Amino acid sequence: MKTFVIVDNEIIDKKSYQAYIEAIAPTVEEFEGTYLIRGGTLLFSDSEWNPDRVVVIEFPDNNSAMGWVQSPELAKLHRKRRRYAKSKMIVVEGL
Repeated sequence: MKTFVIVDNEIIDKKSYQAYIEAIAPTVEEFEGTYLIRGGTLLFSDSEWNPDRVVVIEFPDNNSAMGWVQSPELAKLHRKRRRYAKSKMIVVEGL
């Protein structure tokens, strides 16, 4: 079953965050992920939620998604995301 990682980032340090993006992007492919949304323009919100940067990554299954999220090798990069942005991440099973 497809599994999605959804991230809501409010960027704090744009220069450092850009370096993070360049470092993390290749790891998504390594875990068989595909970016579906990567910071596109927000067109509408029916609430106060107004994210700075939304990222949605599709993985083929739970193992791939959770492997990417919980990889000890990537822990340092995930910490950088949280250092350079106020970041919220969830992993959701899809249809």
